[in-house]
Amino acid sequence: MITFYTYPGPNHRKARIMLEESGEAYETRTVDITKGEQFDPAYLRISPNNKVPAIVDHTASGDVPVFETAAILIYLAEKSGRLLPASGAGRIDAIAWLVWGTGGIGGTLPQLHHYADLAQQVPGTVERFTTEAVRLFNVLERRLKEREYICGDYSIADIPSFCSTAGWLGRVRDLSGGKLGETPAIDRWLKAVAARPAVKRAG
Repeated sequence: MITFYTYPGPNHRKARIMLEESGEAYETRTVDITKGEQFDPAYLRISPNNKVPAIVDHTASGDVPVFETAAILIYLAEKSGRLLPASGAGRIDAIAWLVWGTGGIGGTLPQLHHYADLAQQVPGTVERFTTEAVRLFNVLERRLKEREYICGDYSIADIPSFCSTAGWLGRVRDLSGGKLGETPAIDRWLKAVAARPAVKRAG
């Protein structure tokens, strides 16, 4: 059994999709970040970076805590034997694109969200993060023109980028003032990932 510590947000969905894809039994516990529960000493022993989500896998040999979204996806993929090649070039390719999705798109879009929604705009910030978001979406569009999913077969590489793109592609296009054009490959991929039963279950 896995305990899933979380609070609603973009990274919550990424981890939850992988929990559903893995087939592992899990229970969900809310860490209310509006009340500062992420700083509770017991939770910090699970997630030293005081962020959500995190998991604890209650195994026969002891509890295994895992924090950081990318690490959670890798752990669940290895435990279940799903969505990550066991070795070779395919494995490192999936891990590289997983990191790209969590650190690239997953790092840029929250910053854009923050600055775009400020009541008092900070000069240059929206333009800077919009430009980077456009660049990243162009990278993704080029990649998906050549293959069905990011690494060919559906894998953990798709999950974080899907969650970020599904929520932000349209707004980035609007903010870009025409710099982000049509994205037919991304649009096709978004529909394919959204149709997966585990993604539907995760909500």
